Amino acid sequence: MDIRLIAFDLDGTAILDHKYLSEGNRAALQAAGERGVHLLPASGRMRDFLPEAVTALPGVRYAVTANGAAVYDLHTGEAVYRRCISAEKARQVQGILREYDFYIEYYENGSAITRQGYPEMARTYFGFPPSKWHFVDAKRYRLVESFDALVEEGIQPEKINLPFLTREARDEIWRRLEDLGGLRVTSSIPDNLEINAGDADKGSAVLAVAGMLGFSRENVLALGDNGNDVTMLKAAGVSVAMGDGSQEAMSAAGYTTVPHNEDGVAEAVRRFVLEA
Repeated sequence: MDIRLIAFDLDGTAILDHKYLSEGNRAALQAAGERGVHLLPASGRMRDFLPEAVTALPGVRYAVTANGAAVYDLHTGEAVYRRCISAEKARQVQGILREYDFYIEYYENGSAITRQGYPEMARTYFGFPPSKWHFVDAKRYRLVESFDALVEEGIQPEKINLPFLTREARDEIWRRLEDLGGLRVTSSIPDNLEINAGDADKGSAVLAVAGMLGFSRENVLALGDNGNDVTMLKAAGVSVAMGDGSQEAMSAAGYTTVPHNEDGVAEAVRRFVLEA
C-alpha cells in the first residue's frame, strides 16, 4: 500500500462541532504531511471558509471546495479545476427557491453571497440553532439586494447552499430539483441541502488533483462521513468512513473507523499511512 494523497472531509470527519480540528487529528495529519504525503481537504465549504488549522498543515497546497465544484491552489488563491452551475440552470433553480422562505447562500469564486439582512436574521427569523451560528458569524459575505437580480446577472455558482430547513421542505425541494435535471443534490447533515452542477462531485475533483500530482487512485486514501463524500469514498483506492457517519457513507467505504469525535481521522491515518 503506497498512500501518497489523503483526501479528507472536514465537518463531521476531521473537524469537531463544525469548528475544531482535534489535537489527535491534527497530530496524525501533520505527521503524514511531514513524511511527504499530500493532504487534500475536500469539503462542502467554500475556499474562504476553510479553517486555518487545516490549511496550515504541512502537505496542504490544494483544496477541493464546494463539494468538488472547485479546486483551489491555496498558495495562489486561483482555481485549477471548476465544475460550476451554468447561468441558465442557476436561473431555473432560483425559480424554484423563490417560492420558499429559507436562508440561501450562493458560492462564487471561493466566497459566499447572501441577501442583505439575512445574516442578522439567521438566529431569529430563520431560527438557526446555536450549533449553526458559527456558519454565519464566521463568514464574510457579499450582500445583494435580491437573488433574482443575482441570477439575472449571469452568476455561475460553485454551489447553492440551504444551510437550515425543515426535513419536509428539504425533501420537497430535493424532488423538484431532481425533476429539473442537470444537478447534483446532496445533504451533508440532516437539515441542509447542497446544490451543485451535475458533473461536480468530490470524487472527480480528488482524482483530478491526484492526476495533477502524478498519482493513481491506488495512491489515494479518502476519509468521509456523509452523502456528499460518497463519490470520493468510491473513487479512492482506500476509503474509510467515520463510525458515526451515514449509512450511505459507510456502505460506500472499504473500511469504517471509530466515530469522528473519537479521532476517527487519526485512527485511519495511523492504520493506513503512519503504521502501514
